Amino acid sequence: MRLVILAALAVALASCLDANIGASGTVVEAHVVRVIQTGERLVPGSERGRLFQRLQVELDSSLYRGEKVTLEWGGRRALTAAGLLKEGDRVLLALSREGTQRTYTVAEVVRLPSLLPYGALLVVVLLGIARLKGLAALTGLAASIAVFLLAIVPAIQRGDDPLLATVAGSIAVLIASVFVVHGLGAKSVAALGGTIAGLIIVGGLGAIALAAARMSGFTGEETIFVSVATEGKLDVARLALAGLIVGSLGALVDMAVGQSSTTFELASVDPELRGRALYLSALRVGRDHIGSLINTLALAYFGGALPLIVLLSLSYQPLSVALNSEDMIASVLTVIVASIGLVTCVPVTTAFAVTLAGERR
Repeated sequence: MRLVILAALAVALASCLDANIGASGTVVEAHVVRVIQTGERLVPGSERGRLFQRLQVELDSSLYRGEKVTLEWGGRRALTAAGLLKEGDRVLLALSREGTQRTYTVAEVVRLPSLLPYGALLVVVLLGIARLKGLAALTGLAASIAVFLLAIVPAIQRGDDPLLATVAGSIAVLIASVFVVHGLGAKSVAALGGTIAGLIIVGGLGAIALAAARMSGFTGEETIFVSVATEGKLDVARLALAGLIVGSLGALVDMAVGQSSTTFELASVDPELRGRALYLSALRVGRDHIGSLINTLALAYFGGALPLIVLLSLSYQPLSVALNSEDMIASVLTVIVASIGLVTCVPVTTAFAVTLAGERR
């Protein structure tokens, strides 16, 4: 209950802040009143044109609320038919001034409200099928998000070591997600011990692998922006390692909880099954789980790298350059290191669970 209250306070605090003000500038809320024109414009050096729209929008915030302006969407930036706007769509406008002249450009489309029905559906499905377990899962999710937003991110902003902040925050997330969702007990303790062991292995191997691969940490434009915003004070290489640890955290928890539950279930079904026999029996189940979970992990990470993989197939870059890029190496390293952590997590968690299951009755 305390964690739920903490998450609610975090949401309330965020709602008190002006979301339209940032270090890079201020945006103005608006909505599309009329679509004046939709067409294609040729781009120099390209054989294909780019879609664009001329829109009339009405400002919904700032001192000029209610004013209608005409502006362009697309043309210079990549835009597909799915991104075309229609009347009533909400947008965020960036304002630029030259003397008394004001010019607006579409900074982004307001998309968050479109997620609300799916979030509500998730809550209904969880509560309808999992019932109290579903409520516990939502509570654990809220607690995990609160730890990241209220502890890890502020620590990194203050200039603390991103790796140490992430490891400490990840352990707090583990405690919240395991004990809140699965309750207090020996089964949860075994799962927590196995997850922390896997986390240590992932962190250690990740640090060695990233150093050996000469990874700078600049795997995308976001890391460049972070480095510029912090004036180079943030170690983006350690931030990349922190991201690797967080990326493997969910799979580690899944594996450890499943293995601990399996071990305790086998022990409850057969009171005579203890010690080495229980360990080997639970380990056989864990081996089956390993194959499917590693496959799931690899598909998830390579799904994120799908545009890069398509570029490889089109020979847009030399194969040697693309295969050695930081984006590709980071994805491969994450899958390899996280898989090692998952495989190691199985026997460690099983050993914890067998020990806590007690002696033969």
